[in-house]
Amino acid sequence: MYSLRYWLIGLLVFGSTCSTQAATLVKDGKAIAFVVLPTTPDEHEKRAARELIDHVEKMSGVRLESVTIDAKNLNSTLEQAKKDGKTPVLLGRAAVAKLDKAIALKNGKSGSFTLQVNADYLVAAGIGDGTCFAIAELLEQQGVRWFMPGDLGTVIPEMKTIIVKEQETTQIPSFASRWFQMPDKDWQMRVRCGGVAFPGGHGLPGLPKFAADPELYALVGDKRVARQHCLSNPKVLDYVVKEVIARRKKGLGPVIGMGPNDGRGFCECEHCKKLDGGDFDPFSNEPSVTDRYIWFFNQVLEKLGPDHKDVKLAFYIYHSYMRPPVKWKPDPRITGALAPIALDRVHGFSNPVAPEKSYAKWLYQEWGKIMPELYDRGYWSNLADPGFPFIIVHRLRDEIPVCHELGVKGWRVETFPNYASTLPSNYIAAKLMWNHKADVDALLKDFAEKFFGPGAAFMGEYIRLMDTALRDSPSCTGSAWDMPHHYPPALREQARALLAGAKRTAGKGIYEQRVQLIADSFEMLEAFVAMLESRTKCDFVTAQKELDRLDAVANKLMAMKPVPMLSAGRFSTYVNYMKRFFRPATEQGNKRVTGGNVLAATAKDEWEFLIDPPKVGEAIGLWKPGNKGGNWQTIKTSSSSWSNQGLRYYKGMAWYRQTIDVPKEFVGKRLFLWCGGVDEKAKVWVNGKAVGISPGAAFYPFEVDATEAVKAGKNEIVFAVVNDVVNELGTGGIVAPVILYAPVLGKDAKLENLRPLAETFP
Repeated sequence: MYSLRYWLIGLLVFGSTCSTQAATLVKDGKAIAFVVLPTTPDEHEKRAARELIDHVEKMSGVRLESVTIDAKNLNSTLEQAKKDGKTPVLLGRAAVAKLDKAIALKNGKSGSFTLQVNADYLVAAGIGDGTCFAIAELLEQQGVRWFMPGDLGTVIPEMKTIIVKEQETTQIPSFASRWFQMPDKDWQMRVRCGGVAFPGGHGLPGLPKFAADPELYALVGDKRVARQHCLSNPKVLDYVVKEVIARRKKGLGPVIGMGPNDGRGFCECEHCKKLDGGDFDPFSNEPSVTDRYIWFFNQVLEKLGPDHKDVKLAFYIYHSYMRPPVKWKPDPRITGALAPIALDRVHGFSNPVAPEKSYAKWLYQEWGKIMPELYDRGYWSNLADPGFPFIIVHRLRDEIPVCHELGVKGWRVETFPNYASTLPSNYIAAKLMWNHKADVDALLKDFAEKFFGPGAAFMGEYIRLMDTALRDSPSCTGSAWDMPHHYPPALREQARALLAGAKRTAGKGIYEQRVQLIADSFEMLEAFVAMLESRTKCDFVTAQKELDRLDAVANKLMAMKPVPMLSAGRFSTYVNYMKRFFRPATEQGNKRVTGGNVLAATAKDEWEFLIDPPKVGEAIGLWKPGNKGGNWQTIKTSSSSWSNQGLRYYKGMAWYRQTIDVPKEFVGKRLFLWCGGVDEKAKVWVNGKAVGISPGAAFYPFEVDATEAVKAGKNEIVFAVVNDVVNELGTGGIVAPVILYAPVLGKDAKLENLRPLAETFP
């Protein structure tokens, strides 16, 4: 197959005398144009042809024909087309020489394209997938839009005559690599995502399983465990180098992804620890292991030798290897993608309410100084969120241009296909990845008008309202814990009014469906907030009703065809994250106050609180009734995270206590103390008597038998909670209601922990 520059074989003799008119594709319902491909079209040229032909047919009802031609027959084909009054659309290598020149003059990269149009012909050609993007540009000029995957997200105007204006348009992407990890690949190509996707991954390739040779794996305490590898073991290096060479022989690479496995469990042997730089990562709450991995990658590249100078290694800059190295300088052939999972995902770099984002920007700056190719592997979704409204246009318009200034080469960003809740964030992100100087306000105006039609004014204001709410929110707790704080009652009232206005004006048909899509997403938010508020009051019956309402709307969105508007299936964010964070506390709480079970007493949402970084509280008796001193303060639990109450991402131990009244009629009866969840492990005392330890399953409800410890009247409840592992941002401590209840079976009742209680604490 010939390259683009050899196919672009000379300016057409009639090119200098063509009339200054637009090109006609369809006129009065009849095809005027035909598509011209080279004799052996590549995948991008074939795709471009399909996109043009299919969309023109949807617009006009007319299907354009396509032909293939050899380069030597190009002039004669064009001359005959001119005589016949036809418009040839030359795709890719079936084009003219000045296209290559136009791209080269602007230092074109993969994805660059030129679209040239006059009355005699139309040419659309690009480097790599650029030909597809040239056709996307042409179709967008006609009013076609792909705001999200599927027919509901696609705007295709109806027209019997299609005319493309005269032009010579050349575009070059701002970033060489532009990919979302989640959404539909066809949609991504239409919004000009492309380039080589960053190939980084978790794990070291080529090693045998743990059982075959445990010495290859991490020493944690005094045992070898399978979570990570012992990098100082020379055999680990040998296995990895052998695997890289084998992959190259198979034609794979030259960029090979590798790195730590996802999660903790890094080797604690003295040889591995000597490879570290002595740095500490405050957000993962453990020593930084960046240096040991940079050392290891350097060793891999050195041992590959001169026969494999083309090999590059790609890894995620993530977790406790997110901070730059301080001891080892990375080989220039090491590439990384920054994945700041432990930092605020709501706000942009320059947002004054988000101090951690200045730190995030610093990470990009520092890695960019030592790494020739730095990518972004961040999060444009509200990670661990079941799928509630999360419009982050403010963040995208802030961060993407800054990353361009910092030299970031591309994107492979994690996003969830929760289209109902995130519109138009992904669309705006795609436009900014293509052109970091794009006019975001113009894009938003165009989106509202074309997507919502007569409802545009109301829906445009709704999007602005919800986007601004996140921008100005001082909260950034992970998952969906901050939904009531991002969207307080007065703001939700405004949003309801705007949605009602949009429903009145949108009319019937597609615009009504699109408004309803957003309204359904908002109803999920309303039901979720109402569930949390009812649960905080220990009104579990109402909380269960709100959960049922939430499920009904979510199931509707997940069932939409052909494209679910809320992620569905095995990896559904709604199913999995509701199960992980929110559903058990509501369902189990409801069960404990119904069916004959009797609520005896409820803890208030506000507790006395004391942090205990050295973890000495048990030894000094903070659990003892009447313990004095210590500067205890107050903190809310089930209605707010400790992140929002001054602790941000605190990791360590904290103590909670309060006094609750138990009516005398419950004394002598079987009483269970039930907690809707802690992050991540708790020990509980009632009136100075230790009654149990949670199973260590973060956010999962647990209960302990408090019968022998409870007395009539005032009872002091004390929790010691340890939060050492990053489960979600800023969610440590007690995260759900605490109650005492009398089970229906009385003395014969059994605890219903679905997981065994831990035997040790902390």
